[in-house]
Amino acid sequence: MATQGLRAGVRPPVSPRARLLLGRADAFLSGSIGAATASDQFLDCYTAALRGAAAVIEAAPISTARARSRNAWVLLTKAAPELEAWAEYFSGYSATRAAVLAGLSRSIDLDMADDFYRQVGRFLHVVEEYIGADSRLDPVGAHPRSMTA
Repeated sequence: MATQGLRAGVRPPVSPRARLLLGRADAFLSGSIGAATASDQFLDCYTAALRGAAAVIEAAPISTARARSRNAWVLLTKAAPELEAWAEYFSGYSATRAAVLAGLSRSIDLDMADDFYRQVGRFLHVVEEYIGADSRLDPVGAHPRSMTA
């Protein structure tokens, strides 16, 4: 009896939905560069991270019996335990996001927004590797705003 198995290093095809979500994440991250304020940049970056988490969840679906939470960071950890550190990192910014969305005075300065931008970019590259998408994201480097004097 001949058995068919995946060769080492060969991945199943990338889910079109996961690829779409990763593309949207990249678009939000790219769009954050032109944000009017550091808070707007932060929100765009956070949305990019959420789309990245959704791409992982799509690529490694969680059974509905196990997925009782609707929190993206909890679901990310369940879908890909090896990405738990990223889930914890972004979860730590959830209250900040909620406060900014509510218009409460949570100041986001340019340095914090730029650092968050870089971290989200790194995360999206990890997501890209995880789901097996062809490399199409821009390299993560210094944020253009940081390069101006």
